[in-house]
Amino acid sequence: MNSNTQAEGTHLVEQLAAAAGEEPGRRLLHARGVWVKGAFTPSPHAAGISTAGVFSAPRTPVTARFSTTLGGSGGHDGDPGDQGLAIRVGDLDLVTFTLPVFFVRTGPDLIDFFRATRSDDPAVFPAFLRGHPEAATALGLAGKARPAASFTGVTYHAVHAFGLVDTAGTTRWARLSLRPLRPLPSLDPALARTLPGDYLTRDLTDRLPAGFELTAHLPGAADEVHDPTRLWTGTETVSLGTLTLTRSHVPSTEPEFDPLRLPQGIEAPQDQLSKDRSTAYEAARRRRAS
Repeated sequence: MNSNTQAEGTHLVEQLAAAAGEEPGRRLLHARGVWVKGAFTPSPHAAGISTAGVFSAPRTPVTARFSTTLGGSGGHDGDPGDQGLAIRVGDLDLVTFTLPVFFVRTGPDLIDFFRATRSDDPAVFPAFLRGHPEAATALGLAGKARPAASFTGVTYHAVHAFGLVDTAGTTRWARLSLRPLRPLPSLDPALARTLPGDYLTRDLTDRLPAGFELTAHLPGAADEVHDPTRLWTGTETVSLGTLTLTRSHVPSTEPEFDPLRLPQGIEAPQDQLSKDRSTAYEAARRRRAS
């Protein structure tokens, strides 16, 4: 990372910390979480879709972290918000959320979003929405979301489009998702609030082993492929393999997840948000360590 990019990341994280709140030494947006270990097994045809090594190796170890996005260390798992699942499998990092699209298209817009949601002025958030109509889709989905029964029973999405490069050098853009092999119905919000604040973490051991199918969702002809705030109309999905998470595990060295840590055979997303997230993740790590 060059000095200009590092300075941009530091500035972005400082603004994000001021807008979203911060606990020293903890993650800004994923403070509550739990680590697990497992493995990824590719589908029989995955190697024909992408030349990435994880799709040709028989089995690749996985380190993963489930998290609750909002609320800080004192939050409750039943509060409105979404869950996250970050995995490291070989040279690939996937940082995924239960929402299939994002609220904004850039890092600075995310800061404005948090400022607007936390403002005491009732006019600020409507003004933000007028300037950022792209946020309506994710907000609508978030408003309908209900508390998860388990980390292992919901679908997680990487909201960016990744380029899957096959042996002929052809690139197909796709959104990658992790779909539970045993999906679980959501909880009633009132019931969820009667459970312990960390009920998702407490419940996890009893849910393991748990499996997820890694799928590639292909866009429709008219879809805006590189806009992470837009849903796609395309319905075609391709199975890339199975992620099996077997046990809780605290790594001696935590992986430094990066949305742009990708192997040969997977091209980086082209949207600005993916670049801003990568820069901000690195800056946030430096901030926690300082």
